[in-house]
Amino acid sequence: MAVDEKEYEMRKRAIFDTMSKRGQERILRIGYENWDPFQEPKDPRERIFGSDSVKATALLKEFYEAQHNQEESVSLHKELFDLCRGFLQGDRRARVIGDFCVWYRKRMENQ
Repeated sequence: MAVDEKEYEMRKRAIFDTMSKRGQERILRIGYENWDPFQEPKDPRERIFGSDSVKATALLKEFYEAQHNQEESVSLHKELFDLCRGFLQGDRRARVIGDFCVWYRKRMENQ
């Protein structure tokens, strides 16, 4: 097992040493010991079929029905889908956009 750890560390160091200076700085910011160059990539199907995605799709369908509209353009639907997923996942960006929309609506009602 110790040989495997040594080989792992040697390969990790070799990858790090061949990286650009900028790439090395990025790794050092997150911490060299926390960096795993051999981790599996994220499954892109999770974005489409994950539970948050299914909930976001259902919410958007309900929204379109309430608005008596068919789905908007693909790009607009994608933006709404990403925003909805952000709300469901507690994403800060989504919360800020939501807060701005509420603030703007109140501002327009007061004018």
